[in-house]
Amino acid sequence: GILMLAWLVHLILRYPGAMSYDNWAQLRYYYGFETYTTAQPIFHTWLFGSFIRLGVKLGSSNAGLFLFVLMQTLIMSAVLAWTLELMKRWNTVAWLRKLTFAVYCVAPYFAGYAAFPIKDYLYTAFLVLLVCLMAEWMILRGQFWQHIGKNVLWIVGTTLMILCRKNGIYLYFVVATVALVQIQMGLHKMKSAKDTADSRQSEADKREKSAAWKQWMRTAGRKLIVVCLPFVLVFVVEGIITQVYHVEKDSPKEMFSLPFQQTARYVKEYGDEISEEEREIIAKVLDYDSLAEIYEPMTADPVKTTYRSGSAGDLTAYFKVWLKEFFRHPLCYVEATWNQNYYVFAPYVDNVVYNKNCLVGSELEYYSWLNFQIPEKMEGLANVTVKLYSLLTTAPVIGMFSNVAFYVILMFVLLHFIRLEKNKRAFFVMLPAVISFLFVLLAPQIQGQPRYAFPIIYTMPLMIAFYQRTGKA
Repeated sequence: GILMLAWLVHLILRYPGAMSYDNWAQLRYYYGFETYTTAQPIFHTWLFGSFIRLGVKLGSSNAGLFLFVLMQTLIMSAVLAWTLELMKRWNTVAWLRKLTFAVYCVAPYFAGYAAFPIKDYLYTAFLVLLVCLMAEWMILRGQFWQHIGKNVLWIVGTTLMILCRKNGIYLYFVVATVALVQIQMGLHKMKSAKDTADSRQSEADKREKSAAWKQWMRTAGRKLIVVCLPFVLVFVVEGIITQVYHVEKDSPKEMFSLPFQQTARYVKEYGDEISEEEREIIAKVLDYDSLAEIYEPMTADPVKTTYRSGSAGDLTAYFKVWLKEFFRHPLCYVEATWNQNYYVFAPYVDNVVYNKNCLVGSELEYYSWLNFQIPEKMEGLANVTVKLYSLLTTAPVIGMFSNVAFYVILMFVLLHFIRLEKNKRAFFVMLPAVISFLFVLLAPQIQGQPRYAFPIIYTMPLMIAFYQRTGKA
């Protein structure tokens, strides 16, 4: 309740919400102005469009947008409140709990994005929920799977996480694989114990072991269902939306942002060493002639937009050339990667982007029809609020809590101690943050797009508390 009260001030100051070009792209898909594709997560697109449609039916697009940001804020505040509850239950030191609560309420990376209906916000909320459940599993062990409510939360939360952002499926695939391996190892251990039971045991002991075996099998079966069901639900939900809205598959340019960026830098620095055959292969996938000119060290966006929807064979041939050029000048690829991503290790660099209001994208031709408006008496309040966020990020101490590098460095320090102590439980709970860091490296850019690092930022306080609970220190 206190979190919602603190964030509600920000929602009101930026009423009805702060939109981005991605949000407008989603509305173009939803209302049929453009072909509905997988360029944006199709479920989040449908969900966002449905709220706006509801607002239009109520007589105000503003109402639809505000209801959406209010909904996502309620979800995030509930999830973060649970992280605080878990920290209290684990007897986390009081100063860390109080500091975490203060950061949740005040830090711009938390309060400042509450009014922004980007896909990353809901995705992060459900990812943090998954991490909470993973931590509960590691603490409660087998008892966790006896809690029907928590099992349902795992299924629903994980399904929504995957539906809200495409890379959620890859992250959860790793988590599910580790969970299934754990089930397999437990099965092997229980079976070995059962097979090697002393034949001289009494009938009562044998019955007791047999009952324990059946109980474990029931728990393993439930665990298997809970872990695997989100994949099925995602397939069903996306299948329905795809059929109803005739969704078409988008190109994989987003997925290949980093290799495309590396190729562009190679062309810029070593273009004279590229053979005619290699040029032709690259040109079937990217606009070869413009790569050297449009290459920007900080972002892969200019390069990826030149992607030409080549066949699978063209992509295969391209990656063969990409690999060959890597072995010629590996440092070039390293430099391309580092120049795009060094901001995640640069605590002295501000990485703040806050869209001010709903007018971003207002030049689109159907803006007047949807008619998002800032109330006349509230003109300028959003600008002042965003300037306050920028001021806070430069302030001593508090600015540190709105810096991507701070959380990334903290994550690696924590991983170091987890490795030294061989704390397998903590490493398992850290998996979503670690995988999210890899996604940051593969993303088109991180400077100016801190949202890619939200899974790390939002889970780090809980990770520290979980380490304190399970570590040797």
